[in-house]
Amino acid sequence: MSVRCLGFVLLLWIPGELLAKSAEESCSAPILDKGYFLPVQKSYNHEDQIKYACDNGYKPAVEGWWATSTCQNGNWSHAPQCIGETFCFPLTIPNAKDIKTSSVFFENGHMIEITCNRGYVPKDQQNSAYCKNGKWISVPICEKSPRACSEPPNSPNSVIIHQKYQDVFDTGSEVEYQCKDGYVTEDKKTKKSITCNDGTWTEGSVCRLPSSSGSNEGDTKPAFVSKILTVTGETNGCDYVGMETGAGHETVMQWKITELWQDFCEMNTADYPDLENVGVKYIKNGETKELDCTNVHIFQNYSVVKCIDGKLHKTRCCNRGQISTSSC
Repeated sequence: MSVRCLGFVLLLWIPGELLAKSAEESCSAPILDKGYFLPVQKSYNHEDQIKYACDNGYKPAVEGWWATSTCQNGNWSHAPQCIGETFCFPLTIPNAKDIKTSSVFFENGHMIEITCNRGYVPKDQQNSAYCKNGKWISVPICEKSPRACSEPPNSPNSVIIHQKYQDVFDTGSEVEYQCKDGYVTEDKKTKKSITCNDGTWTEGSVCRLPSSSGSNEGDTKPAFVSKILTVTGETNGCDYVGMETGAGHETVMQWKITELWQDFCEMNTADYPDLENVGVKYIKNGETKELDCTNVHIFQNYSVVKCIDGKLHKTRCCNRGQISTSSC
């Protein structure tokens, strides 16, 4: 590249750098009543920081007795401010609706009432909090309602639609499953719904291939099963079921075997991503089993599976404490 071309490239490059710099506006020194900041300058460059504290009887408008503010394109990341030390900051309560108020901070003695999200109720019916000397007292706790349901059961070959994931659903909530392509429910539909009814999800159909012979989970085998078995083979002088046959002849035999089976549920653990794949399990009617979950938690988790009237009932993965307190 010639010197003349190099100079032309530099002329093109330098204005772009200057343009980028000019977009990063500087900040003027903040006005801070009842407090002080460092370093003290007339202006501050983009991303410069200041530290500030407040006079006796006041505190920064963020947690802590000192605070940091950053210049971001002409504005401070939060405007440095000092408030009375008896004021309370906004309160955030898990599983409760946001507290709507015109006040950014709350004066000493202020009371607020909270509303829990659907599926949750105030513990001990306590739903009020009080600001006292800069701290909230009697802060409510939103706990799961005894009438609410945990997450919907994992149904093989389907996914829940029109609903974001959540681990608590209020009684009366309905969720809809969509079968994956090529699969249908027992009534030949591609969708199915279940409802939370006082802490328990209603039964839902299983998505299976239209040609399925009933090998999916939730199917029940009858109390008495009859099978016709056909055995074909070269006898070579061997006996079949006590019948002696001539050597070297192909023999076809049929007999009827009656198996006395109790009602049971058939469960293929490979259909459940949250369970350890140990193959097919047979659970007698009325029997309950604990199956190991995939180890994604600190403590080993289990799913409680029960066969009721030929249908599987499976809980989410829980630890021993949750299972023993029936909170799973």
